[in-house]
Formats: sequence, structure tokens, C-alpha cells
Amino acid sequence: MRFKVHRKKEPNKTARSKTPPLLFFVISLYAISTGGAWAETSAASPVGDRFDQLTQEPSRKTEEALPKEEIFSRNDILYCTGTGQAAEANNRAAELMESGDYSEAARILESGLLGASLFLPFRYNLGLCRVHLQDNSSALIHLNKALQLLPEYSKTYLQIGFVHERSGRDDLAIQYYKSALHRNPRELEAYIRTGDIYYRRRQLDMAAKFYERSLEQSPRYPNGLLGRAKIHFERGEYFKAVVQIKSIDTSGEYDKSLHYYHAESAYRLRDYQTAFEQYAELLKYRGDRFFLTTSTFVIRHKMEMSRRFIER
Repeated sequence: MRFKVHRKKEPNKTARSKTPPLLFFVISLYAISTGGAWAETSAASPVGDRFDQLTQEPSRKTEEALPKEEIFSRNDILYCTGTGQAAEANNRAAELMESGDYSEAARILESGLLGASLFLPFRYNLGLCRVHLQDNSSALIHLNKALQLLPEYSKTYLQIGFVHERSGRDDLAIQYYKSALHRNPRELEAYIRTGDIYYRRRQLDMAAKFYERSLEQSPRYPNGLLGRAKIHFERGEYFKAVVQIKSIDTSGEYDKSLHYYHAESAYRLRDYQTAFEQYAELLKYRGDRFFLTTSTFVIRHKMEMSRRFIER
């Protein structure tokens, strides 16, 4: 998923047509089309102006040239265009985060903050790093500072909510997910994460209610459809779960736990080849938040069990 900060100069549509299709959204307005893609809008917004200011002036105390193009999100991580030192440092850290090296990413981001303490991607990404490094108190410090820099950005509320959820404060997490929806009614992931809390509590009807709310706004939203599959899985309807999962478009962003539920459902249906393949696919995303609660050792063990059944 990618978001584009509005620029006053209208983009060159001819040049854009030569680029590969991307999933865009303006930070203040999500325009969700069927199929899960995010449509772009060129309407100016105060949030866009605020984001431009933060991108171009990350610190009043530095003369450093900083990116003046775009900030965008991919797999919850903030990236930037531009060739300034801050943009390049942030993107190096972001790539390390995607590969699961959160310690080195945090080191780069902390160093960057020394010269650009108001640069939003540094604060936001460092908060995510601290979550994955099991340092929830530090994560909250950085995410709350990111929230102060841009209170309009709904995804920061999602991340803060997730930290509280990780700390066992589910009710407070739900309040932050509601705040994300208050800032952006099209922040569909807030419905999913609220549903996941009820799913974990085995309150399946409540969980299904929130998954369906996301699908009311975007009928092909991958994580909403995955929510349906999870309900089938928890009810022992493994074939229905597999059918639902196979209907999900994974060409864009999606919750990587999809591969876990696909593998687990296939295993119970004695389709060990599919189970093996899906466990292997899941292990490609070792930096994903799924592995905050599930050890890679467990997944490798399940993969090995599937392999043994295949060879029988």
C-alpha cells in the first residue's frame, strides 16, 4: 500500500502511465475500489499540506537538504522518495525492517533522529522497530511523538493500539482503533484488528461483525476476506476456509498470517503438499508481526511434519 502526499503541481499523467500500477492513497482520504486497490485523489487537503511541511522541514535546527517529494507506506513501514540524507537513511532502515533486521534498522533511525528529530518517518519507523524488539515502552514513546507530529495520520493510532494489545490492554487498544477510524473512516485495518481481539478471545460472532464491516466498505478487502476464513477455520470448516483464502488477491498488501491459516486448514484436510508449501511461504516473511507471537521454530516443525506425511 502506498500513499501520496498532495503536491500543488498536477502530476504528469503521461509519465505516470509508463510506470507499473501502484496502490495509492492520499493520507486524508482513502478511496477504496473493489478488488482491494486504493484509488488516488488529487484533492488538496490540510493533512497533505501538513505532511509536506514535515517532509520538507524535519528540523528547524538543521540546514540539511531533505526530501521534498513523497512519503509512502509499504507493509506498514514508511518510505520516502528524494535523495536527501534523511530519506536515504530512512529507506535503508526500512529495507532492513522488511528483512527482519530491526536492531540495525533501529540503530540507523536513532542516529538519524540526532539531526532530524521532527522527521516523521524516523519516529514512526523507530516505534515499529521497538515493537519487534519487544521494547513496548520505548515503542510508545516514539509512536506518541509521531502522533504529535501528525495527529491526522490514522496508521499511527493503529500502531499504538497494537502496542497496547501486545501488552494485554485490549480495551485501550480498541479505543485507539476507534480513534484511527475517527481520523479516517476508511481505515479498514482498524476493523480487522478490533475483530482479531475478539477472535483471540473466541468471541467469534463479535469478531465476524468487525470483519464484515470492513467488507461492507470494500468487498474484496484481503484482510476482511481472511477474517471470514479465520471464522471458518475456528469453527472447523476447513474446506470453506481454504476456498475463502483462495479467493483473496495477494498481489498487493495483505496479512501474511493468510499462509498460516491456509497451511493449517490444508493440513487438517490431509493436503500435506499444500500445507508444506504454505508454511514455506510464511517463513519468507520472518520480519512480519505474525512472528511476534509465533516462533519460526514452530512453523519449521509443522513444515517438517507435513514433509514426512508427503513422503509416506
